[in-house]
Amino acid sequence: MPEPDTHIQQNIEQEETPPRFPIRWRWTMLVSLTISVAVFAVSLIILDMERNAWLDSQSAQAQVMVERLGDELKLPMLAGSKVEVDVIVSSFLQKVPAVLGAHIEYADGEDQHYGNISVDDPLLHKMTAKNKTMRLPVKHLWFVKKIEYAGTEVGIIAVRYSEKAWEELASRLVTRMILISIVVITLASFAVYWIAGRMSKPIEALASAAEHVAFGDYSIRLPLTGNDEITDATNQFNNMVGELAHKEEIRDIFGRYLNPKLVAEVFDEGVTQSKNTRQEVTVLFADMVSFTSFSESTSTEEVVDVLNQHFEVFHRIIDYYGGHVDKYIGDAVMAVFNHPHEDTQHARHAAKAGLAMTKACSKLGILRQSGEPVAFRIGINSGQVIVGNIGAAERLEYTVIGNAVNMASRMGGIGEANEIMLTRSTFNALGTGFEFNSIGEKSIKGIRQPVECGSIKATDGKIQTNIGHAIALAFDLTLPSDVRQIVGEI
Repeated sequence: MPEPDTHIQQNIEQEETPPRFPIRWRWTMLVSLTISVAVFAVSLIILDMERNAWLDSQSAQAQVMVERLGDELKLPMLAGSKVEVDVIVSSFLQKVPAVLGAHIEYADGEDQHYGNISVDDPLLHKMTAKNKTMRLPVKHLWFVKKIEYAGTEVGIIAVRYSEKAWEELASRLVTRMILISIVVITLASFAVYWIAGRMSKPIEALASAAEHVAFGDYSIRLPLTGNDEITDATNQFNNMVGELAHKEEIRDIFGRYLNPKLVAEVFDEGVTQSKNTRQEVTVLFADMVSFTSFSESTSTEEVVDVLNQHFEVFHRIIDYYGGHVDKYIGDAVMAVFNHPHEDTQHARHAAKAGLAMTKACSKLGILRQSGEPVAFRIGINSGQVIVGNIGAAERLEYTVIGNAVNMASRMGGIGEANEIMLTRSTFNALGTGFEFNSIGEKSIKGIRQPVECGSIKATDGKIQTNIGHAIALAFDLTLPSDVRQIVGEI
């Protein structure tokens, strides 16, 4: 038998399978990422809202305090008493810790600042203010108020408040939101992982069952639980497997009656693509010796049983050697080699099959009522035949016809019990290891010129051993019918 293509096998083994990424992990990561983005967005919104609320509260407090400070500074600034102004502002800074410093501009343009601050914003030098306290549109938190006395502007005061309170509040908010986010993401991830795992189990079961079906196991069925889309898919899978099992059963039944190539085309392609062609084949005919007398002296049930016992063994031998049982004709079997299975040594294999069949008859050892063993005559012939659909439109048979078929049938008719008869030309196609016992030229019906005919026997030890293997496998009905690759030289 030919060795398997090791190069192809190595390439298959070397193919890298892409890493598997389970659905449960995909969903867990997706949900976790979604929740993280949502929490981040909500946190930004909350922080912005809290900051606006804090600024509103700070502005309300600053308005009251700056208003009071402005009232206290009216007279000292009008009188030009900078010492008194310094005392009032310094006292204000001590009493209000949230204030970092202050900046004062007098009406004459002179300015002065207090506290640990840097007056580096240009707006502070160009600030304008109203009687009402207002916040400056600058980076830091500045509140400004114009100081007037009796309708006369005496200066402007700007007070900078600290944002440390907001930073502490924001830090607490961020910490809490992070902790809440971690808890929510963790709980959601566990929940999604569990739910996705529950959902993926039936999908994994479907994948495993589909793998069994791919290898020809149509007995598998999945339990139906729940009432959702996965259950619907499982139910449809069970229906599909049932239909496949039914189809395979029908295919197997039809394969017993019809040409396997035709059955394969109908079931695989939906239509038969077979065309009428000419092909070189070897045809084998085997028919029972003295079948008429046997059928007349034996009950119908026993006749059928005896034929079936022989045909069962014959079929397995023919299949072992790559042939195909084309049809059973009463007590005869017709087999074809090199169709539908291609075989460059079809004549040699047909001869081996014929020799194995004669030995199988002896091994069966079934006797007639007269005590004589049941035997078969076998004829073999190689030649061109027509392969195609023969019959009427309502009833076709896919078979082989031609002079080569008729010659094989005639060869079986001129032989004796358990003899393999063939022509000299067919014997020349067998190859080495066989011996031809010529019976001379014979006039064959339908053939103009006499044809040299004879019987054959195997002279090579390897061939005899191989025939012994074929017979042993044919009688072991526990083995599959296609045993050509199990053992032996074919």
